[in-house]
Amino acid sequence: MVLDTQGLIYLIVFLIVGVVLLICCVYCCACKPACANARRRLINRQIARDEEVIEGEREAHRAEIRDTLSANQQTRNEIRNKYQI
Repeated sequence: MVLDTQGLIYLIVFLIVGVVLLICCVYCCACKPACANARRRLINRQIARDEEVIEGEREAHRAEIRDTLSANQQTRNEIRNKYQI
């Protein structure tokens, strides 16, 4: 069985393409779960940071509202005292 030049070239090309496809399949199967887990951990960390920032902003707004309410209460008390006399 003798292969001519064109058949030999086809054989080599198909072997190279097959090996590359095999390597790609193994790489994808091995790395895809690891990449998905890493991406999930990264997203969870970002969500946790965002929650901390939001909680800090909430506390700042609550403190601001408390200050405003206490100032309003003090003003109301001053007005009551002024007009009670």
